[in-house]
Amino acid sequence: MGENIETNRIDKCPNCGSSYVVKFGSSYSKGFKTQSYRCKDCNKRIYSKQKEPALLKKEKINLEEFQYQSQPIPSQNWPAYTQAQNNEKRLLIEILSELLSQVKIVVVDGKLGRHYLDMKDMCFCLALKTYTKLSSRHLNSDLEKARQDEFIAKAPHFTTLMGWLEKEEMTELLLHLIRLSALPLKDLETHYSVDSTGFSTSQFGRWFDFKYNKEKLFRNWVKAHVMCGTKTNVVTSVELTKAHGADSLQLAPLVEKTCKYFNVKEVSADKAYLSKRNLRIIFENGAIPYIPFKTNTTGGRNGLIWRKMWLYSREHPQEFFERYHRRSNIESTFSMIKQKFGKEVVSRSFQSQTNEVLLKILCHNIVVLIHEYYENNLESYYSSDHFKKEVLIKIG
Repeated sequence: MGENIETNRIDKCPNCGSSYVVKFGSSYSKGFKTQSYRCKDCNKRIYSKQKEPALLKKEKINLEEFQYQSQPIPSQNWPAYTQAQNNEKRLLIEILSELLSQVKIVVVDGKLGRHYLDMKDMCFCLALKTYTKLSSRHLNSDLEKARQDEFIAKAPHFTTLMGWLEKEEMTELLLHLIRLSALPLKDLETHYSVDSTGFSTSQFGRWFDFKYNKEKLFRNWVKAHVMCGTKTNVVTSVELTKAHGADSLQLAPLVEKTCKYFNVKEVSADKAYLSKRNLRIIFENGAIPYIPFKTNTTGGRNGLIWRKMWLYSREHPQEFFERYHRRSNIESTFSMIKQKFGKEVVSRSFQSQTNEVLLKILCHNIVVLIHEYYENNLESYYSSDHFKKEVLIKIG
């Protein structure tokens, strides 16, 4: 057995002869290390006469000169993509019908007048309208075909259909459907990202420009705060605010809702979400936060999580930014939604605009699920493991 014995250690003080000698730092010169000691009795500092080769010090990274080495982009599975595109509309209708079958609607009789139409049928019709991007009048032939195929009980009048966009109960139903549509892909995702995007409206605001002495117009928008998986681009939770809603405040509900149903190990976001509170919330939900720090940020007095992530970003910038730049996939998610389903909403009230955006995200999730079905050979879209219980929504 080998023994760990320091042969060059000074055991006695040459000044007073005391054996109470402890190490007291070391000095480096020309690649050699000299150990120094200190006598605790006479307070004399003693230097060892023997020098040892010094270990190479870790090279300090200059963050101002650091350049991130981008990673290769994975190739597209074109045969699977073609199959998904060829069967997309048919499968979307089937999956949407199966999703709605998991929801139980309870109508509370509290008013006089006509009875409510089937809320599931209204949601089905609105989702089909969003996917096809047809007007409510032009959609009628597609709704009649869906009625003949027994996906809906009755094709609603176009004014009735648009009136359902105004209902708060529809918002609650759509939020549940977005979560349910993402659940089959939860085993494929561990890294999630948070960001926000705007959908323009038909309403304008104005302000007076004193520099040019004239009025100017700007288009209002509704803001969607989204959390999505960075591998499949599936949206797991969403919050809607008006145009100037703060990004940082929306991270907590997005993370908490996603972590409740999904296996979240890493969360990335841009500097707009950098705060002590957000880092703590992500960590408390069992994930590691990858949010880049500003150039003038220091690592002190903001908690242990802040300190550890700050040091990690300074000492291992390439590894840190490899994980952070997965956040770029959420920009791809926004592009997918806007290119396929439109970047604007046509409704005038905020409630209707909210439901329009949620319908776009729901259709996006179903399309993602169809593509992953072909690319990853998923055996089934949904199973009993994904749905522990029915969603209960009250209306009336």
